[in-house]
Amino acid sequence: MTADVSALSSALEGRYRVERELGAGGMATVYLAHDIRHERDVALKVLRAGVAQALGRERFLQEIRLAAKLNHPHILPLHDSGEAGGFLYFVMPVMQGRTLRERLQQEGALPVDEAVRIASEVADALDYAHRHDVVHRDIKPENILLHEGHAVVADFGISKALVAAAETGAAFTQVGLTVGTPAYMSPEQASGDAIDGRSDLFALGCVLFEMLTGQVAFDAPSASATISKRFSWSPPRVTDLRPAVPSAVSDTVIRLLGKQACDRQATGARVVADLRQAQTPAGPVAATGLGREVEAVQSIAVLPFANLSADPDNEFFSDGLTDEIITDLSGVKGLRLVSRNSSMQRKGSTKPLPEIGRELGVRHLLTGTVRRAGSALRITAQLVDAETDAPLWAEKYSGTIDDVFDVQERVSRAIVQALHVQLSSSEDARLGSRRISDPRAFELYLEARNELRRYGASTERAALLLQRAIDIEGTTPPLRALRAFMEFSRIRGGSSTDRRPLDLVEAEARALIDLVPGAPYGHSLLGFVGYERGRLPEAARHLTTALELDPADADVLFMLCVTLQAAGQIEAAQRLSARFHEVDPLSPFAGAMLCVSEWFSGRIGRHVDALERSRDMDPDNPIINWALGYTYALMGRAGDAARCAEWMRTHAPQLPYTVQLSSLVDGMAGRSQAALDALATLDLAPLDAHHTFHIAESYAMAGDTARALALLEHAVDHGMYPYKFYAEYCPFMIPLRGSTEFDRIVAKAARRAAAFNA
Repeated sequence: MTADVSALSSALEGRYRVERELGAGGMATVYLAHDIRHERDVALKVLRAGVAQALGRERFLQEIRLAAKLNHPHILPLHDSGEAGGFLYFVMPVMQGRTLRERLQQEGALPVDEAVRIASEVADALDYAHRHDVVHRDIKPENILLHEGHAVVADFGISKALVAAAETGAAFTQVGLTVGTPAYMSPEQASGDAIDGRSDLFALGCVLFEMLTGQVAFDAPSASATISKRFSWSPPRVTDLRPAVPSAVSDTVIRLLGKQACDRQATGARVVADLRQAQTPAGPVAATGLGREVEAVQSIAVLPFANLSADPDNEFFSDGLTDEIITDLSGVKGLRLVSRNSSMQRKGSTKPLPEIGRELGVRHLLTGTVRRAGSALRITAQLVDAETDAPLWAEKYSGTIDDVFDVQERVSRAIVQALHVQLSSSEDARLGSRRISDPRAFELYLEARNELRRYGASTERAALLLQRAIDIEGTTPPLRALRAFMEFSRIRGGSSTDRRPLDLVEAEARALIDLVPGAPYGHSLLGFVGYERGRLPEAARHLTTALELDPADADVLFMLCVTLQAAGQIEAAQRLSARFHEVDPLSPFAGAMLCVSEWFSGRIGRHVDALERSRDMDPDNPIINWALGYTYALMGRAGDAARCAEWMRTHAPQLPYTVQLSSLVDGMAGRSQAALDALATLDLAPLDAHHTFHIAESYAMAGDTARALALLEHAVDHGMYPYKFYAEYCPFMIPLRGSTEFDRIVAKAARRAAAFNA
C-alpha cells in the first residue's frame, strides 16, 4: 500500500475501507472502496493534492452537495462527500459495464439506432440537470457509462464545483488543470466566456458525431490547435461520411455543433424531440449499414377535453371522451401514446402547448372541449404540432349524448389520417368497436375505476358506482373485469382478510379470456392474481400478454414491474420502471416506482425526491405514504419515517402496512415491546408475501429474530425473493445476518430467482 493510500485509509477508517486504485486523471484518483455502514462497494474519488489546495474547500463541498441532489435515471448519483485528513473526496456507485470511450475504441462507429438512443438518454439527463441549474462542463465519451445497455453520465456537477470553488482565476493554471476536454469544448467555453446548458449540448454534438462516424469531430496534434480548430473549421456532414445515417439525424448534429450558442437547440428536451422525430420519417429508413430499419412512429398525447358545461357533474363525461380516444389510439402501432394517467395530470393546465409537449416528450397534442346541456352535445377537437404550436387539423361536432361514441371514432380516425398512419385491418376494426355502449354507464365505469386505482383506499364508493353502471349496461366484459379487479384491490391493499375471492377473480379472468380472447382483461387479472398468490412466472407471462394487447395500460406495467422486483430480477425491473415513467410520467406511481426500484439495487434513497413529489401529487394515497415512510426508514431518517407512520395511523388504521411501518419505527427507536404489541394485533395468515416480508423486518428490528426468520422464509416460499436485497442492502436484515438459518433462506431465495430467470 502506497503512502497516499495508507494515509487515505487511516483518514477514512470506520467509514470506508480502501481496497485498490481504479484509475487516475488530471483532477483526481479513483479508488475501489467498501462502504462499511451500508455494506456495499463504492467508487471513492479523491482530488489531487494540488487541486485540493487550490480550492475553497467549503465552497467545493457546498457545490458537491447541490450536485448530489440530482436524481435522474441517466445521471450517476453521488452517495457522499467530505474532507478527511486533508483529502477532499466524493463517493459514487461502482457501475458495471464499459465507458462509451472503451466501446468506441473497440468497435468504432456504432449502429445508428444505438448512437441515437445513447445521445437521447444523455440529452435527457442534461435537460434535467440544466433545469436544476447544473452545467456539466465536461461531456465526453469517458464520462458516459454504459450500464445495462443504457447511458449514465458521470461526474455531474464536479466541474461546476471545481470552477465555483477556485479561490482565484489563476488557481487552476497554477496546478496545471483545465476544466473541460479540448476535443469536446464549446467555443464559448474554450474562450473563457460565460456558458450555459447549450455548451453541454455542443459537447454532446461532438460525442454523437463520433458515435456515428467513428471520427473525432475536432482533432489536432495539440490541445491548443484542437481548441482553435472549432473557431475556423466545421466538420463534414455525417451523411457525407456515412450515407446510411438519416439526413434528419445529420441535421441534428449540425445544429448541435453551431459555433454560436444561439444556433443550437435551446434545451436537452429539444434534442430528444429532434432525435425522435429524425427517426420517425414518413417511411422506414435504414438505421445502420447492415440494413436494419426504424419503424415510423408518431408521438402524441391526448389532453383532457375541457368541460364547458354549466353543470360541473359533467366532468366525468368529458373525461370519458378523452379516455375512449386514448384507448382507440393506443391500439395503433404507428402511434406512441402517452398514457391516460399522465395526460389527465394536465387537466386544467394553462401552460403553453409547446411546453406541455416537451414535458410529455411528444410531437403532437390533441386538445378539445365538451359542452353539454341536457341531451344536447357540442364537441370541438384540435390536433396541434407541439413543436411549432401550429394546428394540423380541427373540427366541431354537434349532436346528442347518444352520438358521443360516433364522435369519438371520427376524431380518432381523423388523427390517424392527419398523421399519415396506415391502419391494419384489425386496427381499423378496433376503432369501430365500443367497450361500453351507453355513455352514462361509461361515465360511471370511469369514476369507479379512478377510485380503485388508489390501492388501500375504500372500495365502497367504487362498488356503488360500478353497480349503477351494470344496472344500465349489463355485465359486459369491461364491467366484469373491473368488478373482479375490485375484489383483487380489497385483498391487495390489505383491507380484506378473506382471500377466497381470489378464486372467483381467477375464474372470471379465464371466462373473460374465452369470451374476448383479443382483449387484455383476463390476462391482466390472471397476472394480478398470480402475483398475489406468489406464482410469479405465471404472473409475468400474463401481464406481458396483457401489455402486448394494450401497450398503454400503465396499471399492468406497474404490476409487472412489482412482479419482477419480487422475483429478484432487479435490472429488468429497473428497465421496466424507466419505461413506466416514460409511458406514464405524471402518474404518482411513476415517481414512486423510480425510488422503489432503487431499494433493491442498493441505491437506497436515490429518487426519494421523486417519491416525495408522488406524495405531493396524491397526498391521500396510503400506499405512497407507506412507501415514503419506509424509504425514510431505510435511509435512517427516523423522524421523517415516524411522521409518515403517524399519518398512516390517522388515515389508514385498517391496513397491515400501517402496523408494519409503525412497529418498524418503534423497533428502530428501541421501543421493542411497543413494536411487538402492535405486531401481535395482525392476522398474518391471509397476507401475501410482500406484506409478510415487511412484517419480518419489523420483527427483526423488535428483537424477535426467530419469528422474523420464520416469516422471511414464508415470504420466500410464497413469492418474494429479491435475495440480494436481503443479503446485502436491507438494513433491517442486519439482526438476522450471520446466522446459518438466514444464509439458508437467502440461498433458497437465490435459487428461486434463478429458476424464474431460467
